[in-house]
Amino acid sequence: MTPKDRLIQELDNISEPLIVEVLDFLHFLQAKQKQDEQDIRDARAALSTVDLEGTITWDELKAEVEL
Repeated sequence: MTPKDRLIQELDNISEPLIVEVLDFLHFLQAKQKQDEQDIRDARAALSTVDLEGTITWDELKAEVEL
């Protein structure tokens, strides 16, 4: 049985309020994954700048990744 099949089986056996909570958590995880992917793209852009320009200051790096 795949993880997806197991999840569906579990969802068939829980109450509606718990399903709502699980769905909310799933949406949270999806949003977090999108943010993590953006953070990785930002870090790669900062590293690319380092490759092109040599080095950048810590403040420039933080600004590049919006910290």
